[in-house]
Amino acid sequence: MTRGDGAPSHAAEGANPDNPQDRLKGSVQGYQEPFEPVGLEDWEAEAHDNHAAISAAVLRTIPRIAREWGCSEEEMAALLGLGLATYSVWSSDPSRAALDGEQRERASLLLGIYSALETLFQSADRQCRWLHHPNQGALFQGRPPIEHLLHGGLSALRALRAYLDAELQGGFA
Repeated sequence: MTRGDGAPSHAAEGANPDNPQDRLKGSVQGYQEPFEPVGLEDWEAEAHDNHAAISAAVLRTIPRIAREWGCSEEEMAALLGLGLATYSVWSSDPSRAALDGEQRERASLLLGIYSALETLFQSADRQCRWLHHPNQGALFQGRPPIEHLLHGGLSALRALRAYLDAELQGGFA
């Protein structure tokens, strides 16, 4: 026995029409557009496009932070792990920027540090003073925090970010 559309009737086969599995049997006759798995090259292309957008956004933002913090181009280039010439070209034309993984991490840490300082010290002047004045905290050993960052590399950026995050939660800065 068949239904009005020509498909077999489940009742005619003795199947329980209330069983979802039985109701689905025979419902899919074919695929119009079969599934195509995404290849590695597609993932890499998407990741590359995302990295380019991130790089451009970073190089539009970091020079403003440098001005607020009273940092030179040389200092910001060093904090990002870039040469001065590359930093200058990319900051003048952010669409050309191509930060690698470590440089993106450095940028992320710098943005987090900036955000934390904005929360702790609402004025840019106070943020700048904190960064450039000697600090007796154990992390800084009497040096200004900016000196700690400039001479400590990626680990110093991580440490300062953690330090400021702790201060935001009532910690020890």
